[in-house]
Amino acid sequence: METSRRARVAAVLALILASGACTYPLTSEPPADTSSSDSQTALPESPVADFFAHEMLNRGAPAVVVQIKVRGHEWSQAYGSQDVETGEPVVVTDRIQAGGITQSMVAVSVLKLVQEGKLGLEDPVTDYFPEFEQLVHPPGPVTIRSLLNHSSGLPDAPEAILKAMPPKQAIDTRFSIQDYLRMAGTVPWAHANFQLFRYSDANYFVLAAIVQKLRGRSIGDVLDANIFAPLGMSHTSLAAEPDRDARDMIQSYEFIDGERINASQPEYLIASPAEGVISTVGDINTFYAALMQGRLLTANTLRDMQTMWQEDHGLGLQRWNDECTNGFYYGYGGSTWFASIALSTSDGSRQIAMSFAYPSDTEKHLESTDGSGQPEFEQLREVAIAAMNGLC
Repeated sequence: METSRRARVAAVLALILASGACTYPLTSEPPADTSSSDSQTALPESPVADFFAHEMLNRGAPAVVVQIKVRGHEWSQAYGSQDVETGEPVVVTDRIQAGGITQSMVAVSVLKLVQEGKLGLEDPVTDYFPEFEQLVHPPGPVTIRSLLNHSSGLPDAPEAILKAMPPKQAIDTRFSIQDYLRMAGTVPWAHANFQLFRYSDANYFVLAAIVQKLRGRSIGDVLDANIFAPLGMSHTSLAAEPDRDARDMIQSYEFIDGERINASQPEYLIASPAEGVISTVGDINTFYAALMQGRLLTANTLRDMQTMWQEDHGLGLQRWNDECTNGFYYGYGGSTWFASIALSTSDGSRQIAMSFAYPSDTEKHLESTDGSGQPEFEQLREVAIAAMNGLC
């Protein structure tokens, strides 16, 4: 088993090196140490995570943050600058775009409604959201479950959005749930049997509309009441308005048509129930630990959430092999102007949350926020898995 884990780490490092020349160590001085100062609770550093973080800085990433927790012990580290324009050093408690991790949180709020008997997983969406048919023109009934596990076949909106406007305008445009779904509704459905995996952020816009109707509050307020406030996740929000003047947000930039724009809190992501949560690696680990330990959902509901469909997608969760236990890691990942991922064991005893702001010259893909087609995100995922498998 130990030989297998070492081989995997070596393979991951080879993957990183194959994608760009590495000059590690990259700086004459190490980054500021932001790990726990308590020697009784601190873990040794993760070599694979540390190596990857330095490599991403070498490629131009402004900042990388990581927190690993193993049975009450922690190693956390921040690399780079919170803002390349000011040179302010990043700290591990600085906020990031959580990206697709948002979907795990929205799924919990949906499943709480199921537990309360206010919603059924096999119920047709139109029972709760009659506008659905007019907005997206489904070829047949769509269930709540199929939205949660991306088997609905619902098209996503970015393809239509990028046909309607140039990328810079799209990034600067805030889409309501109805506006986003109306754009998705102009894209043809790929199939009509609702049994094939098709990742689509639009699924979670529909789910948010249903949660809002049943709770009578915005999806951001529901997440705060269901998750953020009870768990003390004070750095996490799905806010209706950006707080761009806040001093604890890592700044991400992108070049579009020769102009560098700040994409740390773009209008496109504001209040997005698929990608819009702003958080920290520490808060994200807090969330998944609480979820896996049964503090957010009942055991039966959590088993439903962990039941995988195609592409290792469950109900707002993804799954990866845990080589330490021959079990599974659960969590989520995604790619916006940050690449972020979180993995947790099924009992929450081992965890990693890791994120970096993309180099400003990276070509982003609004139409693949699951990270597909984004090699840096795919490397991040492999690094997170290897780091976890090295901490049995």
